[in-house]
Amino acid sequence: MAIPSGREHDGPPGLTLFTGRFGSGKSEAALNYAVALAGKLKDGNQAPNRPISQSSNAPVLLVDLDIVTPYFRTREMAQTMQAHGVEVVAPAGVSRHLDMPAISPQILGAIEQQARPVVVDVGGDPQGARALGQFSPAIQRRPYTMHFVVNPYRPFTGSADALTRSIAEIERTSRLKVTSLVSNPNLIGETTVRAIVDGHAHIEALARSLGLPIAFVCVERRWMPGLGQNSFAQPVLALDRYFVMSWE
Repeated sequence: MAIPSGREHDGPPGLTLFTGRFGSGKSEAALNYAVALAGKLKDGNQAPNRPISQSSNAPVLLVDLDIVTPYFRTREMAQTMQAHGVEVVAPAGVSRHLDMPAISPQILGAIEQQARPVVVDVGGDPQGARALGQFSPAIQRRPYTMHFVVNPYRPFTGSADALTRSIAEIERTSRLKVTSLVSNPNLIGETTVRAIVDGHAHIEALARSLGLPIAFVCVERRWMPGLGQNSFAQPVLALDRYFVMSWE
């Protein structure tokens, strides 16, 4: 697919933020987007101007600002992401057992640099958005895209009113504007082609009511043969699942 970053122009590499309610799949979307973007840079020989870290040649930076969810966090995938050309940046001292939402110079440096594209995974409730808000002055000084990932089968985003409230809460706390939706209709293990198609149609109706564009549709790769690239009006990002729980 063509990476639908919204910032593909001749200027500096872009800054793309992913937020969304718990269970929306935003971390999977952020990971897969970063991997696809790294693959595009490699295939197109669009090498970054200079690396931010001398220890990494990864063309894409993936910033983990999810201080809310203890299970699905990009920092747990750092080694895997490195193999795909993505360098994960997380607050210093943060482990799976401890969250520190304080401003991190490493994260601030990643956001402020413009040599490499930056993808940011943000927690999907006010606490997570508050961590992002600490960096809002730096973010507002450069062009950015802020995607709100929507799964209509999860709570808090199934109606226009609920989605409006969720977005307003994130915008108020982060002091940033959501620019687009990302459609991620699925029921995890109970997903069907019909659930994907019907769920996306529902998200399209929500997008129209909110006056926001849908940047792209997330579809787990195993469902792609039954759907095809022309099933949707928007670009499709085929997802590889990186987060799998022990009971699955």
